[in-house]
Amino acid sequence: MNEYGLIFDENIKKNTKLYRYMSLGKFMCMVEKKETYLTNIKSWEDKWELPINEIEDKNLLESDLYGQCWSLEGISDALWRIYSSNKEGILIKTSPEKFNLISDIRFGILSPVIYYNNLRKVLFELKNIGGSKRLFVKGLLKRSAFKHENEVRLIVINDEKCLGKKYKNCTHINLKIDPFKFIEGIIIDPRASDWYVEAIKAYCLRVGFNIIPVKSDLYSPNDF
Repeated sequence: MNEYGLIFDENIKKNTKLYRYMSLGKFMCMVEKKETYLTNIKSWEDKWELPINEIEDKNLLESDLYGQCWSLEGISDALWRIYSSNKEGILIKTSPEKFNLISDIRFGILSPVIYYNNLRKVLFELKNIGGSKRLFVKGLLKRSAFKHENEVRLIVINDEKCLGKKYKNCTHINLKIDPFKFIEGIIIDPRASDWYVEAIKAYCLRVGFNIIPVKSDLYSPNDF
């Protein structure tokens, strides 16, 4: 049993389903290497991640924050287009308690992001947050322009308390996971060709999934 455990935000319920859009390559890497990865938030494309650095003393960040992005949206045209530009993306589905299967996370948080319009205002409001969430809240801020992503983040601090050790000079931290226990559903890009769908089904069967991948019916005329 972890000494501190993974904190689940009060808005993340036991029956909440979480989704991660990814390329085929990243999906296969997760399956073949039985690993998932956390990324240094400061290396993310949006330079307004960790916005506290932009207006406050940078020394306030005692340790590097690493994160992984998920979404509450399992049906999203926008997210398919963002994360699957080649029309061959994969969407995996899981539940909050499954994040306890990720190895070496001794302490961290799984929480919806906090979307903001006024940075100074939201930073002032965050000063009232207490408890352990306060340690990670700097990594949960995101501009309202991205609100359509309905994002949930897994966040840890790169230190001994959260990961058992401190990883040095890396943008990514790879952690072991059993994808066959972690993944509850596999959804294929709604724009994918039939041959591609069959290939993904064959691959998942061959590597040992009990799950049968399905093609997203986002554009199915039967939904009208």
